Amino acid sequence: MDDFVKVRTGIPGFDSLVSGGFRQGQTIVVSGPVGSGKTTFGMQFLYTGAKDFDEPGVFVALSQSPAEIKNDFKAFGWDVQKLIEEGKMIIIDARPFKKEEGFIALDESLYRGEPVPFMHLIQLVLSSIKRIGAKRLVIDSLSVLAMQYTDDFYIKQGLQGMVYALEDQNCTSILLSESEISENMPAEWYVTSGVVLIHHARKGDTMERSIQVIKLRGIKHSEQIFPMKLNEFGLQILHPRISP
Repeated sequence: MDDFVKVRTGIPGFDSLVSGGFRQGQTIVVSGPVGSGKTTFGMQFLYTGAKDFDEPGVFVALSQSPAEIKNDFKAFGWDVQKLIEEGKMIIIDARPFKKEEGFIALDESLYRGEPVPFMHLIQLVLSSIKRIGAKRLVIDSLSVLAMQYTDDFYIKQGLQGMVYALEDQNCTSILLSESEISENMPAEWYVTSGVVLIHHARKGDTMERSIQVIKLRGIKHSEQIFPMKLNEFGLQILHPRISP
């Protein structure tokens, strides 16, 4: 019998791939190319958690504004603003560039003058987690975050510190990344508990999505590649019948 709490993602078809859900407090990287559905995966995890499982969530936006994010997901019938008003979700605007009086300005408050990399952002995230008792977190994305720093060792050091800080909160976290499988594995694949890879490839005249769990510490999981579709309800993992 499992001696840990499982966190259901609520994404149709996915939880059966990971023995019913993630381990509570794990940090998982969801990687894939642009347009593959990473942000939708992250928000579906947060939205379902807050709405159906009574688990408040924090979304850290590094590329889109909170207004854009809320508007984008209205297409799925997800009322993100309502959850925010109910204290079940927080969207942190952590974009390095902000509009000020019609001009684009560099926001140095989160990414400069830190004795430890990512420290300012981590402190902001931890205070938000405590504010609503968050059980879920999504950072979108590590790729944008890493671009704010020039030293690779500094980035890896910051990433490891961030993972330790998040897991200490017993908050299940999804870190979105544009990294893919290559000879040089991304640093985040080593320091996190799990890696989920989303494929987005051309097939004929269409682009098809699929998903694969590369690793997930402490949980039995399928390593197969499963087709995935994006419809008016969000993401859904398909389980094709195996031919005899």
